[in-house]
Amino acid sequence: MPEVMLKVKIYEYDSPCGKLYLAARKGSLCLCDWANSKNFTDTLSRLSKALEVEFILPETETVKPRAEKPSKVIVSAMKQLGQFFNGRRKTFNIPYQMAGTPFQNAVWKSLLDIPYGKSVSYAEIAAMAGYPKAVRAAANACGDNALSVIIPCHRVIGSDDGLTGYGGGLGAKRYLLDLESPQQRLPFKTVTKKPARKPTVKKTAKKTTKKTVKKTPAKKTAAKKQ
Repeated sequence: MPEVMLKVKIYEYDSPCGKLYLAARKGSLCLCDWANSKNFTDTLSRLSKALEVEFILPETETVKPRAEKPSKVIVSAMKQLGQFFNGRRKTFNIPYQMAGTPFQNAVWKSLLDIPYGKSVSYAEIAAMAGYPKAVRAAANACGDNALSVIIPCHRVIGSDDGLTGYGGGLGAKRYLLDLESPQQRLPFKTVTKKPARKPTVKKTAKKTTKKTVKKTPAKKTAAKKQ
């Protein structure tokens, strides 16, 4: 590892369904990930080690440099993302760099084989990658995809047509799938946790029993004279 790591600036792209962070290394896009992803810090750390770079987030810049223009690949990525979200682009033509294990790379390459507007299950993507029994590992690899939208991991859904976890959130996944659908609304199930219900105490009406006093004829105090 070199003593001075290459510094790579991260740029923001505001998509209709959330903010994306973009970064490029030596003319290749290496990051297109959701800013709100819970795995973003881990993804950045993994890429930093694999690519030997130091990422600089927009909000962490202490000194504003002179007007620095984004690289050609960043400009191209933003342009093509805009065309995609406007419905005028189905595939991307951007040089990119994947940084993962052989298994992860196989899964990510298989994601590119899913046609626009189509979806597959995690079991199917595992089989497409050549590891039919590694369904859970394939799902984890989809979650580690650092090039969201460009490499369409949003096209992988649950075997029961459920919208399972996604880095940008289920709302973003729903948006992307609907965007690619000719019907504009695919019949997928959105998995949401139902709020726990408070136990309800069933009120039972108290039964009131009226005591009925049987009226008996008054006893004669004196016997009739015979």
